[in-house]
Amino acid sequence: MADGRWPIAGKLVASPSMPRFSDTVTAKASVKKSWETLQDAGVWGALLGAAEISDIEVEDGLLKSCGWKAKIGGSELTGTMKVAESEPRERMLMKIRAAEWRGKIEMTLEPEHQRKTRLHARLELNADGFTALLALPIVSSVIGRHLPDRMAELVEFVESA
Repeated sequence: MADGRWPIAGKLVASPSMPRFSDTVTAKASVKKSWETLQDAGVWGALLGAAEISDIEVEDGLLKSCGWKAKIGGSELTGTMKVAESEPRERMLMKIRAAEWRGKIEMTLEPEHQRKTRLHARLELNADGFTALLALPIVSSVIGRHLPDRMAELVEFVESA
């Protein structure tokens, strides 16, 4: 609903706060190499657990958008990812959309000594529909449980590039 309340059992009830997740990892790679890896739509798809990436749009070597399909919490979702903000070699904000879901993934890169890079991810999820709101606890649990694994995969992508 527009005012953040939902009709449940004949009453308007405030929607629950939307979940936020974060994780930080260190890759044995330069910021340049880490940034270049983040320009690969498949890497973002892996972070989402997407089974398929399509309609990839890249401009001047920078990822702009793509489509994706994933199974999350037992449901198959189809959606889009679009780069909303990009500060090369520093920060990238990806907006995610699906039928009843919206989200953001912000990735920040920080150089460390000896050609290492800290990658910090912040993920925010929003339920846009009643069905999504009902599934929110399950989907939140799945995302929270798997984000550290996805970030470990990101390190592998960066270090093997």
